[in-house]
Order: sequence, then C-alpha cells, then structure tokens
Amino acid sequence: FYTVKIHVKPKPAAAQNGKKADESELELRNGGTADASHGHQNGHAADSAIKPVAEANDATEILNRDQTEEWKGWMQFMFLLYHYFHAEEVYNSIRIMITCYVWMTGFGNFSFFYLKADYGIVRVLQMLWRLNFLVGFLCLTQGTTYILYYICLLHTYFFFMVYVTMRLDSSINYTKWGIRIKLGILGLIIFCVWDLDSGLFRLFHLPFFGTTPMLGATGGSMWEWYFRSTLDHWSTFLGMIFALNFPITSLFYRKLEAQSLTFQILAKGSMGLALLVAFGAWAMGPFRAGKIEYNQTNAYFGFIPLITYIYFRNLTPWLRGRTFELLHQIGKTTLETYLMQHHIWLTSNAKSLLTLVPGWPKLNFLLVSILYVVLSRRLYQLTLFLRGMMLPDDKAACYRNLAGLAATVGACYGIVYAMSILDVLSLEAVGILSVVFGVAVYHTVISRSVDAGNDAGAAAIATAKSGSVRKGLGGITPIWTGAFIVVIVGIFWKHMIATGARTLQPLPSTCSQYVNNGVWMPMNGCEEGERHAANRVHSIYTESLCSSTDLGHLWAWDDVPSNSYCRFTHRDSKTIKKGLRGRNVLFVGDSITRHVYHSFSRQLGVPDAGKYNATAEKHVDIDRNFGNLDVNFQWAAYITDLIDKLKAIKSPASDDRKHPDVVIMGGGAWDKLWHYSTDEEKAALASSVQVLVTEMKRVRELGIPVVWMTPTTINTLALPEMDGKPTKISENEMKIVRALYKSKGVESAATLVVDGPVFTESRVNESYDGVHYPLQVYSAGSQILANALDWLVSPVPLDGPPPPKQPGEMAHPNLGLMILCFTLAGLIGFDGFMGFSYVASIFVPSVSPNLLYYEAFSTLHRKKKLPELKPETGHHVPPPIQRSESSDGGEEDVQPDEEAASLLNKES
Repeated sequence: FYTVKIHVKPKPAAAQNGKKADESELELRNGGTADASHGHQNGHAADSAIKPVAEANDATEILNRDQTEEWKGWMQFMFLLYHYFHAEEVYNSIRIMITCYVWMTGFGNFSFFYLKADYGIVRVLQMLWRLNFLVGFLCLTQGTTYILYYICLLHTYFFFMVYVTMRLDSSINYTKWGIRIKLGILGLIIFCVWDLDSGLFRLFHLPFFGTTPMLGATGGSMWEWYFRSTLDHWSTFLGMIFALNFPITSLFYRKLEAQSLTFQILAKGSMGLALLVAFGAWAMGPFRAGKIEYNQTNAYFGFIPLITYIYFRNLTPWLRGRTFELLHQIGKTTLETYLMQHHIWLTSNAKSLLTLVPGWPKLNFLLVSILYVVLSRRLYQLTLFLRGMMLPDDKAACYRNLAGLAATVGACYGIVYAMSILDVLSLEAVGILSVVFGVAVYHTVISRSVDAGNDAGAAAIATAKSGSVRKGLGGITPIWTGAFIVVIVGIFWKHMIATGARTLQPLPSTCSQYVNNGVWMPMNGCEEGERHAANRVHSIYTESLCSSTDLGHLWAWDDVPSNSYCRFTHRDSKTIKKGLRGRNVLFVGDSITRHVYHSFSRQLGVPDAGKYNATAEKHVDIDRNFGNLDVNFQWAAYITDLIDKLKAIKSPASDDRKHPDVVIMGGGAWDKLWHYSTDEEKAALASSVQVLVTEMKRVRELGIPVVWMTPTTINTLALPEMDGKPTKISENEMKIVRALYKSKGVESAATLVVDGPVFTESRVNESYDGVHYPLQVYSAGSQILANALDWLVSPVPLDGPPPPKQPGEMAHPNLGLMILCFTLAGLIGFDGFMGFSYVASIFVPSVSPNLLYYEAFSTLHRKKKLPELKPETGHHVPPPIQRSESSDGGEEDVQPDEEAASLLNKES
C-alpha cells in the first residue's frame, strides 16, 4: 500500500476536482493527510511527514507463527513448573494460560479454514491424529482414561466446533455479514448450552459421557467434561472472532504505525490505557478470588488478560519481529510435553516426582528434565512422521491404513487375551512377541509404503526393497537394532517393576515395620531461598533468619526400599479427613496420649488445640467433630481405667452408641508413680497388664484396630522433686515399665505400636517438666499415626455412589449476556479487541475498524485468491499497484490510459 501519484492528461475542471477527491481518498486509505477531521489534518501538517503503510509480512505480522509458538512455549514452561512444585497459589494464573491455549484453537483453525477452505475428511483425520495419537497410545499402554488428559479433549471438541461452523453453508464465509451472522448464531448456542441451566448440555453430550466414576473423573465423565469445558466455553469462540477480524487488526496496527510519532503515542497509548484499566479491574476483582470462586468466572473474564497481552506483545514492529528461540522450540511440542509430564517428568499422574538419583535433587531434576525434553521432541517428530505415513492425502489410502491400524490393535488385544487364558502372560513372553511382531510390521511397512512424490522417500523404499538396507547402530540393520533396544528396555523395565516404586496409593500394612523409623531434621534459616521467601511473605530482614544455633526441626522418615511402597509424607487436613471419612477415632490414656490427641486435632485444622491454659481442667474427656469424622479423647490415667474403657467397647452390631473405628491408647507413667512401690503393687500391675492384653485382643476380634503408644522419653533432670518423681519415674524407671508392658504382650496384642522414645529421645532436653514437650514435638507422633491410619482404617463406603454433580451448576446467565455484548462488539464492530480499538480511533479516525474492512479483506482475498468481495457504496478497495523499471534503474510512476483509469474506478 503506497501512496501513488497518477499523472493524466488535462481534464475539464470538474474532472480535475473529481481526480483530487480520488487522490484524497486514496491517501486517506493509506494513512495520508486527508482526514475526515480538518483539525486532525492541521495537526498532521504541524508534525513530521506521514509514512506509507507498510505491507504485511511474516516477520512483523501480529501473532506471527514464531510469536504464537513462543507464547505457547512460555505458558507451557509455567504450566510445567506449576505441576512440578505443586504451586497451587498460582492456580488462577495457570487457568488463564489454559484459556489462551483454547483461544488459539479457535484462532488457528478458523484461520486455516478461511484461507484454505479444506473441509475434506482427510484434513479432519490428520488434525485428529495430531491431537489424539499420543494420548490414545498412552491410554492403551498405561491403562489411563481419555478424560484424564482433558486438554486434548478440549482441543478436539472445539476443533469440531470450528469445523462444523465453517463447513455449514461455507459459501457465505466470504461475505461481509454472512460469516458474522453465522458466528452470532454460534454464540447464542454457546450461551444456551453453557450459560443457561436448561438441560441442553446434558442432552447434547449424553451419548458420549456418563456418571460412572473413573480415573480422572471421580464424579463421572459427564460432570468432569461439563466442569472442564465450562471453564473455557467462550475461549474458542473469541479466538474465532479475533481470527475473523485479523486482517483488520493487522491493518489497524500498520496504519497506526504510518502516522506521526505524536499520533502513534496518543492512539496506542489511549488504547493501551483502556486495556490496562480493564486488566486492573480484573486483577483486583475476579482474579483475587479463591480457586473455587475463580473457576466460576474464568470463562467470562479470562479474555481480558489475553487481549491485553496480545496488544502489548505486538505494540511495535520491533516487538513483533523478535522472539525467544528457546521458548519458541518449547512451543512446538506443547502437546507432547503436556502429556509426558504425567509419565516421565512427574509420576502418579503429575502428583509426585520421578526420582532416578535419590538424594541429589538438582542432579535428578537435570537428568529427568533432559530425558523428558528429548523424549517429548522425539514423540512430536514421530507423531508428524506417522501422520504423513498413515494419513496421506489419498482418501482411499487413509481408510486402508486406519483399518489396518484398528485390525493390528485388535489383534494385539486378542493375543493378550489368549495368553492370559493360557496363563503364559509374562514380560518375557511379551518381549519375544514384540520382537516378532516388530519384524513383521517393519517388513509390511517397507513393502507396502506408497511413494507420495518424495524422491528421497522413494529412494529409501527402493533401497530397502533391493536388500541394501541402511545400517543402524554399529552397522546392524534396523530390525536387529530395534530388537536389541526392546531387549534392553525389557530388562530395565523388569528391574524397575521388581525394585521401583509405583503410583501413589494408600500405604500397605507392611509399612508398619518402617513407620517409626525417622529423625528430627534441622531446618536451616540461612538457606537463601527460605530467607527470601520469608522476606516476601512476612516482610522481615532476610539476614535475621540465619542462625547456626537456633534451628527449627521437622520430622522426617528414614529412606525405605522403593518396592516397599512406603512413601511416608506429612498429611494435611484434607488428606486425613478424606482417609477417615465417616469414622470415629478414640484416644484413651493419660496426659502424654492427650498431647498426641491435641496434635492430631491441630493436623485436622484446630490451631489452638492443646494450647497452654493453666486455668483449664485437665483430667476430662474431650469430643471434637470434623463433619463426618469424630475424634474423641477419654481420660484414663491408670491401667485399670484403660481396662474399663476397653470393656465398654461392645460389638458394633449391639452397641447402641457409635462405636470407635480405631482406638489409640497409652499409659504407664501414673501407675509407676503411684502404684509401684511394693511387691504387691508390682504384682498387681503385672496382673492388670495381662488383663489389658486380653481386652485388647477382644477389641481387635471385633474388627477394631488398637494402637499402643509407649511413654515418651523422660527428662530426668527436669523432673520436680515433689511426689518423688525423680526416683519413681526417671527415664531408667520408665524403661522398666516399657519392658514390663512389652514382656506381657501389650505390643504384640496391638495392631500398631507408636514408639514414643523414637520421636522424643533426641529432643529430651526440651522437656520442660521432665514428662511433657513443646507442642511441635508431638507432631511427629500424630504424623506417624496419620500415615499408619492408611492401613488401619479405610473410609466408610458411601451408601452407593454419591449423587453426581449435575451440568448447569456453573451456569451464569448474566455473565453470559455480558460476554455476548463483547462478542457483538467484535462482530458488528469488526474489532478483534472487542471494541477497545475504537479508543485509538478517537485520535486517528482513519483506523476505525469498521472503515478498514474492504481495504483489509480485498487485499487478503486477492493475495490468497479467495472469492472476490463485493464492496458497498462508499467503500474503496485498493487496486493492485504495478510498477515499471525506469531507464536509470529506479521506479517510475505508472501512467494508466483512460481505460485503465475507468477500471481503477470500477474496482474502487
């Protein structure tokens, strides 16, 4: 688009006036000085000369391919870090990034169908292969579900939404209002299905989704899909609107950049300010809500940060022409990195970290990351290669290859089924069959590959058929190279099965031998990361945290063999409540047991449980309820009290009151202090211990686990002199009591023993009265107990599956109407920025999006050979500019004759 002076022969005055008008309109269209506003024209005259409007080019085009790949790359990078570090505090930001991905589905696919008009089945199959080949492979090999990788389902679903929209009555896609009316109808459908609780969502999706709980959809696939799709149900549609208005938006930027610097700053600055105001309102409002509340509004406000990013990322040609290559490369493989993070970088469906080098986290991170990135890139290449091989442009070949693929998968299932019936299914047998099957597939592919016109491919096939097979590793043919790799991988795989860990699951009962093995680890406040995190959160001086003597401590379990499946962790309130749903946990004992009870309550979310209070009565029962979980304490200082409490526990079937589902008990110190002075008292205690063992066994026979807590370590030097405590319950004396209980069979009668000295011996000097410890010390005992409850108690089965959540619970008609208004501004206002571009037109009226339609689209249609536009009266379409070389090597102005001038006017 260049301003061109056209020299013609002298005309009558009227013709000359008309010619000047045409030149003025041409200059106006190209960012020249002619403007509807005379005041604006005067302002231009006082400023520097206006530049010609630059032509669109791939390097500086808004949202060019390199830029969108970079965009996907840095978002994927943040997405992976979010999962790796379980950074739930940035959930809302990650949610926006997923919105951007879904937006690009609408933007990219709409652009393709508009420019290519390729609605053939081959194109659809190729797109579905790109989106679903790897996820299908993972579902088949890992036993996972499709809904678990919900982002793939989102892209697939909304791809079909774009496809159907563009395919239906595709002849009107190139009319000014036809395509916009079609998109308007689509917007109304989205509003009715997702934003109205009308039952339409369930009606449309009932054939494909159900209510049966499954991996990745504990509430059923119907609710899971409703939840996931509702979060971004407007995103693809908004991306389609931006793509529809993309030629206008591109011209809008280029026309602004043809203005003088003053008007560029005024126009771009005013529009940027308007977007920042909207962004600030969103950031201070919906964005600050909690996760649950934010999910309700993401679909309606998520486009604000999205278009703000697009605007400022493309603000100048310099910004548009530069990208970060590393992020660009990551962006190419976002699908593969998203999928493989669940299985390579992370494990247990992104809930734990893959550990190949235990004890060296940074080295492990580096090694696993390299493996993860290399494998993801290789899978990306394989996906594209196999798509080209399995789905060529020949429709018949596509059908034939897909039928062969389905038959192959079916044959594999049949072979495995037969092997399982014959009881010969083993890793070795699978390895042998893999080699045999691989050789057969290799020969089949080589012999049946079709030359698609690629000379190099044809030569490779010809070479393979002639027997001169290209050598692989070490001069070995590809067949034996593959067999060798299968054997090596199989051996490694078998070793990992025998010695490696598994997906996170409740701990098995075999973990009881390890649960008490641990130590208190000092937490170093001098570590830079912790100090600066404290500075950010609490605004403290960073150096004040660093101390070589005053160290905090955290309980940690000893390392255990990976194949023991005993991965002990500090359980939070949510995890404990989920594992004890519907249960009644009973603590029985003295003050030591009570302290552990209070610590367990703090783990469940009662921060002031057990707080120091000299006025509170101590020797009383305590009841606490946590929804459908009861955690109670009964005071029982002496062994006879323990026996009485156990005798009160009847059969669950005959007990009128709610019986305990697990009993945690402990004692011994009171008996040793008050009833262990004479031989008669010692004999009586031994006899009572035997009775206690009998009652413990009886309670266990009722199906109720019994946990015994041995007394914690005594700080003899801290015991007060009163009541003879230093001589009666010193640590040496308490060892006698522990040995007595053990010799009489208390520990063997218990389902589990929580060893008190294990978590108190190393901190005995902190015992302030010789018996009791600071509250934090008891957290180790409560965490040992919380882990052990995995195998001691299971959640109460619900009376049938819980009623599934129903589609429609996230419907917001008012917010839906709001977003419809914004989309209306984008459709009838011809603005990809949903009306914000009109703010810039206040200063430069000629860039008003509604004035740029024909200029932008006629150029696009001419370049891409799309159907010719039919301009309305008053709109001018720029003609193709032709230039001829002058004798001195420069360009000379074209001087059209009268016929050319008439054609120019006709085209305009």
